[in-house]
Amino acid sequence: MWEQIGRMLTSPNATIILTFCMFVVIVGWILAKSGLLNVHTESVTIGAANAEREIIRQQVEFARLHFEALEAQLDFKDDDYDEWRGKYVAERLYDEVVDWITFNHLNMSSAYIEVKQEKIIVLLHSLTDRDELRTPEFEQFLRDDTRETIEKLIQIRNVYKK
Repeated sequence: MWEQIGRMLTSPNATIILTFCMFVVIVGWILAKSGLLNVHTESVTIGAANAEREIIRQQVEFARLHFEALEAQLDFKDDDYDEWRGKYVAERLYDEVVDWITFNHLNMSSAYIEVKQEKIIVLLHSLTDRDELRTPEFEQFLRDDTRETIEKLIQIRNVYKK
């Protein structure tokens, strides 16, 4: 095998072949950087970085707006309500959803959604001890909200993939 490679590299056509190969690699690299050529395999994605960044930006923006609205909607106006604690809890829930977006494994399988729903409920219970946040009705609200959030994030990805 090495003798064959040695003969090929010392042949008169070697410079032409090597120049052509370099030209193809450079053209492929330019097309990938411009976004005209996308290669997506199991372990490597080439050329879709700008589109992927835009998808993630839109998903994170949606999550931020969603949790700001949720925190305002669930605003408890009694005497022992700590507004800053409420904002902290909303921020921690937001951070959890941003982790989901970052790892980019969002899907609509029931097992995936159930795990994420339980993670949100456990996180909320670990951050607050308010009784009204521990009722079965509120937990169902969180389950529904988590499912809807995941659906919206997947919908955003599908819109930008087209």
